[in-house]
Amino acid sequence: MPIADKFRKAVGLFVTMDEPDPETPRPLNFSQPTPQVNAPSAEMTELDRKLAEIEKKSKAIGTGSPTPQTPQTIEQLVRQSDGPNLDEIKVSAEETSGALLPNGNVDVQAIYAGAKLPTVIFGAEQTRELLSKLPNGLSLDMQRQMVAATLTTMGATMGASAETIVADASRKLAALASYVEDLQKVTTERMSYSQAEIEALQARITEQQGIIASTQQQLTTAQAQCEAEADKIDDILEFFSLDTGPSKYATSVQPSAAPGV
Repeated sequence: MPIADKFRKAVGLFVTMDEPDPETPRPLNFSQPTPQVNAPSAEMTELDRKLAEIEKKSKAIGTGSPTPQTPQTIEQLVRQSDGPNLDEIKVSAEETSGALLPNGNVDVQAIYAGAKLPTVIFGAEQTRELLSKLPNGLSLDMQRQMVAATLTTMGATMGASAETIVADASRKLAALASYVEDLQKVTTERMSYSQAEIEALQARITEQQGIIASTQQQLTTAQAQCEAEADKIDDILEFFSLDTGPSKYATSVQPSAAPGV
């Protein structure tokens, strides 16, 4: 899916920011190897037991889950956070020329800098790393609860929350979409200019080829006419010359020279 379509889809997504469940397992400790939820029951860690309890509760009817807030679109959420609104994020491809590296790669951080996005300590990239370290086999609900617990712990020291992460991710997606859109515009303009130059050069080449052909034809015509005229003049010279030597009227038997000559 093109970036612009991803961005348009993201703007319309609905989200709710619930308070974390008091029964949510403790935040992930990334200094320790992440345990697997399917480990043998005799060797289950405290985190494993908590995960099992949460999964059991999530399957039960009428569990005391918190009442969700009124859903709002991501665009609405971003408007409520510090920083530019999504429709205010514009990135100039020419002003962010450093984003295109000599090896053909793209420096996305240069794009974000060009968009003048607010700096966050824990944003989209850090969240992607956090999600990659979740134990395998967790349900989506349990993944969200574990991340919520981790963010609650981090919030006091790093100011991280689901709201700030969603806002950061949305703004970065908007910056990428704006950059690609502007880059496509600049590229199209450059290609149009280059195509016009090619057409002008091709027209010039065609013109020069015509000049060459015309000049060659003039040479051929002039040469033929001059040769015809030379034949006529040569006939005059032949008429007044002796019928000897190179004359076309000379016989094969040359006359002997006159006595005393």
